[in-house]
Amino acid sequence: MTDLELLHIITMPTRYQILMLLLNHHYCGKALSAKLGISESAVSQHLQVLKNCGLVTGLRIDYQMHYQVNKDLMLRAVNALCQALSETEKTHWDQENCDCEFAASCSRRGDSRKS
Repeated sequence: MTDLELLHIITMPTRYQILMLLLNHHYCGKALSAKLGISESAVSQHLQVLKNCGLVTGLRIDYQMHYQVNKDLMLRAVNALCQALSETEKTHWDQENCDCEFAASCSRRGDSRKS
């Protein structure tokens, strides 16, 4: 799985909330459901996606499966984003000198369209 795919999974709002809860404590699906105010089946579906990509692992405690975050994998995806951001040039948006291939028809060019 690519870092981009991991970031997409991490940034889905409910999955992000699940991951944030699991970073501090291991929980079972029922507890996550109660904390998030969503159905157990919805939590189960999100956990399945998180498990399939390796972001979450489960450990059976008595009759319940408890989940925890694979912090190394999560850190890898976040570090990839940070690395990409640090490598990009800091550019200033110059509306008048846009070199975009669609610049002539861009609706944000203001007065330049009125010619």
